[in-house]
Amino acid sequence: MTPPPAPPGEPAGPADPAGPADDAELRRLGWDAAWQAARAIADPDARWQPVRIAAEHRGAYHALGPGGVAWVEITGRAFHAAGDKRALPAVGDWVLVERWREAVAGAGAAVVREMLPRRSFLVRRAAGEATAPQPLAANVDTGIVMTSANADLSIARIDRYVGLLRDGGIAPVLVLSKIDLVADPAPLVAQLAAITDRVFPLSVVTGAGLAAIRALGAPGATCLLLGSSGVGKSSLLNTIAGTEQTIRAIRGDERGRHTTTRRELFVTLAGGLWIDTPGMRELGQWVEDQDDDDLVFDDIAELAQRCKFRDCRHRDEPGCAVRGTVPAVRIASFHKLSDERRAGATRQSLAQKLAEARKAKAKKPAPPADD
Repeated sequence: MTPPPAPPGEPAGPADPAGPADDAELRRLGWDAAWQAARAIADPDARWQPVRIAAEHRGAYHALGPGGVAWVEITGRAFHAAGDKRALPAVGDWVLVERWREAVAGAGAAVVREMLPRRSFLVRRAAGEATAPQPLAANVDTGIVMTSANADLSIARIDRYVGLLRDGGIAPVLVLSKIDLVADPAPLVAQLAAITDRVFPLSVVTGAGLAAIRALGAPGATCLLLGSSGVGKSSLLNTIAGTEQTIRAIRGDERGRHTTTRRELFVTLAGGLWIDTPGMRELGQWVEDQDDDDLVFDDIAELAQRCKFRDCRHRDEPGCAVRGTVPAVRIASFHKLSDERRAGATRQSLAQKLAEARKAKAKKPAPPADD
């Protein structure tokens, strides 16, 4: 996409009345009756234009809406009022803006006035940070975690991706890519099937699995691509969405190379929406509910119903139905993520209390000066 320049925009009057073409464009971006109801609450007079965040840049965003793509920005007041990045727009968010028509015409940036409540929200702990959240995407229906058949399969890493998706209210799907590079992908598919029941073997070269994955991106549905660098996310997106993501040749050790540099929302001709993401070296969990340390592993959760004790941690408790049935490497992954989750929740709680104490101290009036 080639957006117009983005000088600062000033708020304007009511948005132009929406017509049938505008309504059709919004539906193509995933708009429906539930979003319309949310808009009616946030903007009962329909003064502002709904648009969807497609990409985040330094201090501004690209958004998609009636007429195409344009720059939008938040106000300085909204930025400084945000407690952390979760209060700011993320890729996939629906926002209500002023000056959209002008922005599409290249006359500055539209101004975000409201952000509609999210249906799902993917957040990780910011890389290198102990207590800072980093939003990845919002309003995603299906999260597609890709791993390559020609590289070492890290079940622990897949577990971490799936845990992040489920924390965000997003249905997980696993894709085993590059199956044309291995003699028999069936054993790898079986390992992934222990994590979730929706597993798709894929080869962009031969076309195997493409139809099933393309079907996930039904009109109006939003899919998110996740996975390490070089697993084939950009190749898949180019094939199913007609994008022109840069693809680099496989290295001598048969591993792919990192190409995607930012999260971005794309719309296919068939009507599906796809969010591409860069490979992530750190996948720290961010626990939204600090009183909830539950971590869902489908296979372990099913067996845990047979454990003698309801609060069994599957370590050394008597009558555990998990140990001895689930592979040790799988249980080790469960324990590692569970321990990290509880420790992270404790750090986040302490950081929040410290921030609140500092805020209260800053508001406390200074003692009167002696005469």
